[in-house]
Amino acid sequence: MPTLLDHSVETLPGIGPTMGANLRKRGYESVGDLLWLLPRGYDDQRQPTPIHALQDGDYAVVEGVVRRARSFPRGGRMGFEARLEPQDGPSGHDGYRELKLVWFQAIPGLGRRFVEGETVRVAGGVHDYRGTATIAHPELLAADVPGTIEPRYPEIPGVRRKALRRAVRAAVDRAVAEVPDLIPPALRAEVGAGTVGEALAAIHVPDPATFDGDTDAEPTTAAHRRLALEELVLWELALRLRRASERGGVARRFAIEPAVPSACGAFPFDLTAAQQGAVSEVSESLTRETPMRRLLQGDVGCGKTAVAMVACAQVAAGGAQAAFLAPTELLADQHAETLRPTAEELGLRLGVFTGALSKDQRRSMLDRMATGALDLVVGTHALLSGEIRFADLGLVIVDEQHRFGVAQRLRLGTRGSTRRPHLLVMTATPIPRSLALVLYAGLELTTIDAKPPGRVPATTKMIPRAQRATVFRQIERALEAEGRAFIVCPAISSSDELVGVDRTCEEMKARFGDDRVGQIHGRLSGEERRALMQAFRDGQLQVLVGTTVLEVGVDIPQANIMVIEQAERFGLAQLHQLRGRVGRAGQRSACLLSFEQPLSTDAEARLEALCDSDDGFRLAERDLELRGPGHLFGYRQSGASGLQFANLAKDRGLLERASDLADRIIGADSDLSAPEHAPARSAVDRWERNAAVREDAG
Repeated sequence: MPTLLDHSVETLPGIGPTMGANLRKRGYESVGDLLWLLPRGYDDQRQPTPIHALQDGDYAVVEGVVRRARSFPRGGRMGFEARLEPQDGPSGHDGYRELKLVWFQAIPGLGRRFVEGETVRVAGGVHDYRGTATIAHPELLAADVPGTIEPRYPEIPGVRRKALRRAVRAAVDRAVAEVPDLIPPALRAEVGAGTVGEALAAIHVPDPATFDGDTDAEPTTAAHRRLALEELVLWELALRLRRASERGGVARRFAIEPAVPSACGAFPFDLTAAQQGAVSEVSESLTRETPMRRLLQGDVGCGKTAVAMVACAQVAAGGAQAAFLAPTELLADQHAETLRPTAEELGLRLGVFTGALSKDQRRSMLDRMATGALDLVVGTHALLSGEIRFADLGLVIVDEQHRFGVAQRLRLGTRGSTRRPHLLVMTATPIPRSLALVLYAGLELTTIDAKPPGRVPATTKMIPRAQRATVFRQIERALEAEGRAFIVCPAISSSDELVGVDRTCEEMKARFGDDRVGQIHGRLSGEERRALMQAFRDGQLQVLVGTTVLEVGVDIPQANIMVIEQAERFGLAQLHQLRGRVGRAGQRSACLLSFEQPLSTDAEARLEALCDSDDGFRLAERDLELRGPGHLFGYRQSGASGLQFANLAKDRGLLERASDLADRIIGADSDLSAPEHAPARSAVDRWERNAAVREDAG
């Protein structure tokens, strides 16, 4: 049954068709949606600031006497300007003596509001313009009404700030009491939790009596923590119901002997103790009828692919097939080349299925998969197309899981067999255990926590872009040692803001010669990218300039230097992945972080963290502290994604509380069918639908 939450935004005061259309563009279609447009901070309008005490960059409320007001022409339109002076006249204080107010496009009625000699009150951001305190397009306040605490909402183009505040306040007054709670009333009362509506009201309309003067909307208040608990309860409920839906399937059982020992002995190297431990856990899971659902995580270069190859051999020995999904054609080809020698040694028939195949090649591969003529198929998302059929799919391996959705994994896994395939998810992005248990709940966790012996950590340095000569000297030394150089840029095409592959490639050619430098990026065809990588591997090219297509899985043993342009624009985990492309053969290597000055505090912290550590798990913990967990799931009624309130780096206790509440809710009602759990059931269903849409969209 529709409620006030479902009414359109145009039913709110001040929101006409034009503003309503602009709100809809941002996903705010209903009154309920607008309740989740949360303030970024607050403007304290209770106490005016004297003109002499104004500070450049501050938000301030100012009372003053209009000394002068005038209209002025500007670009075919009329602007308006007013000058205010202190009510008690010029003072002996240091600081500003007047405040300039300016409207570059005048609004009706300003001349009547700003009459010389009248006292007015205004508010806005103060800027020093040529020694004069200035507020552009200030908010006009009533001088005879007590000031309030006003929420500061994100800017929405085409929606006036004051109109937006008025509309949100009306939404709170009309409908906040109807916002549903996932936690039923009896359980809320037992644990002492307020309602979500009360929390939203406290955030939108803070109580002046208890407002502590902190104008930044940091999610540390009791109201924010209540909303954090709500979204974590939703996440925990969704995961429990998803796990329950996956129970009951039966998988093929695959014996350990003699396949696993034989596969471990087929590599031209000895597995590390950490790899052997991972092999033991995976192979044991494959002996059970319960479908394996396992996450294999490890740092860059720790040897996850070898563990996956052993699993493929175990499955093939039992007469079934394995599918190995990679996120890009480049990485699929890389995996195929890496796996092929061991596959041939073990007698496994390996094929590659990507979008680059010709029509005849594609038809042949489809036939070989369907008839069981292939034991192992390495491919991209092309393996998810509706025409794929396997004779007997026993194992699905997904590399870099965060690039494939859960819905996609399960769609592949249920095709071609009455039994459920085992699932092995691999990620080379180390994830703190606390976060992994949330992100991948429902998967058993296996960690390779050591790298093969002989790996020498890359020397990592920060170098300002102004010092290009230093970068060139380092590249020259690397090439003199018969190495290869990767140069990574944040964009393909250069602009005023971004360093691009195009100009950087020309710069490198001018320095090292046209025939030694190549460029690689997503606009090239798969065939062109493969040819470039082969030329780089063979030494025909020594310098390869590219985008982050080089981030994951690319294995060029000769590569001994990585230059990352505008490194401040990359995340810490991504920087660590890129650094992992060099020094893979045990040689000395370097990673140069080229950055634009000045650096922000956060960017400097990321780059310094990378210079200080080569431990991916330690860096992941630091990244979680610096940037938070990122967008994990949809919550708002319109389906927007992101953890808005919970910070998993700080709120682990809250996560445990949410887990306990979810257990109690599911324990009392396993499918959330009881009337008191209807809001929870609806929210979980909505989350599942939105997650599937996002995953299907890539």
